[in-house]
Amino acid sequence: MKALNNLVIQVSHSAGLFIFSAILAFGSLFIVFFNINDVFEPIVGAQLFDFQNDLTVEQVFEQLPNYNESAIALYYAFVFIDFLFPVFASLTLGAASAFAIRYLSPRWYGKINGLNLFAVYFIPAMFDWLENFSAIAVINAYPNELTWAAGLLVIAKKGKLTTVMIMQLVSWTLLLLALLKWIWTFLLLPLLKWIWTFLLLPLLRWIGRKVGLTK
Repeated sequence: MKALNNLVIQVSHSAGLFIFSAILAFGSLFIVFFNINDVFEPIVGAQLFDFQNDLTVEQVFEQLPNYNESAIALYYAFVFIDFLFPVFASLTLGAASAFAIRYLSPRWYGKINGLNLFAVYFIPAMFDWLENFSAIAVINAYPNELTWAAGLLVIAKKGKLTTVMIMQLVSWTLLLLALLKWIWTFLLLPLLKWIWTFLLLPLLRWIGRKVGLTK
């Protein structure tokens, strides 16, 4: 847990590492969508299990008869990429959150870092890996129906989707708050100071002189 937390912190301190992580995350997703899933779907008549958010155990076994050698080979290629994608996606979100919290509140950043809590951003990746292992087990066992593995696949998928939504919501909220703080600190506050110094204060002095309050 400490190693994962430290990895998030390291990436959050380096723009180059953050960009590299984001490119690997979204680049691998692009490859899956436009090079694997587009070929896979016409063969099986359905998307990869990973992209069927409402997948049920019954649907898993309804689709498996259409898994020929080509479909299985494509699924293996997908799984290879999908073991990398969630790692870099989690790392990107975690690093963005660490950066935002460090800017918003160094004190809270120190507490969270001290407890190694930035490692929780890898929870979606763990669910994704469990989903992949379950899918491979189901595919390899067919025509024997591993109901327990199909059930685990569906549960892991729900866990992945839930934790991804939570992590994304947290990350985007923190980034938005950090942006608002930056706008206030470097744009609005200087603007208000300038308005007070060069517009309002001279105006108040002029009014004071006119009514005899100041000389």
